[in-house]
Amino acid sequence: MNGGHATYILKNKKIRIMKNSICLAIVVLLFSFPVFSQFKKANFFVVKVGTKYSEPQLVKAFTNANMCGQFLVSKSNDITLDDGSIIRFLSKKEIGPSSSLSDDCFLPDNTKFPKVLWSILANGYVGKGISVAPNKNNFKNNK
Repeated sequence: MNGGHATYILKNKKIRIMKNSICLAIVVLLFSFPVFSQFKKANFFVVKVGTKYSEPQLVKAFTNANMCGQFLVSKSNDITLDDGSIIRFLSKKEIGPSSSLSDDCFLPDNTKFPKVLWSILANGYVGKGISVAPNKNNFKNNK
């Protein structure tokens, strides 16, 4: 009878340990889910770091920027900054259905973008400089 009682106690301890382990695992999952769900899936990455900006500067600036309209449906889109850095925007296809971007942010693959001088401003924002062709109305007549 004594041997049977010892086996019963051992089984009871194993069951209690398993229950505690399962409860702990559930608690950890419940508390970690909200933390991980705050991280949105990246929709760009740094291809090349240039001479002026560091990778953390690039990542921070483009993470905080609204780059809607720079994404294509099934092809990635590269932009080059004034220092030679290259940022690649993933396509809708690459980002997948979990994208936080509106469908309006994605343009057809054959979209032609104007020549733009991209930069990161002193305040950390992304700057989009569009060159304008000279216009005779912008010059004074020196007569």
